[in-house]
Amino acid sequence: MKKDVVIPRLGSSDESDEVRILRWIKNQGDKVRKGEALLEVETDKVNVEIEAQDNGELLEISAREGDFIKFGAVVAVIDKTD
Repeated sequence: MKKDVVIPRLGSSDESDEVRILRWIKNQGDKVRKGEALLEVETDKVNVEIEAQDNGELLEISAREGDFIKFGAVVAVIDKTD
């Protein structure tokens, strides 16, 4: 089953409605485990790692390093496994 990776609203990021992708920690095709960091983003105040919410394979990355992404946007897809 495919599961979208979305950018969650982070803490009290009231000043901005987007983050900048600093770097992808995992690459397309990598196996991922729930709780493992997938990418690092930058808000107006802090840098935060976004973790996988499921075990599986990182099938698709739809946002590049340096891109500005709105909260709630899909940035990748995981092929979920149990």
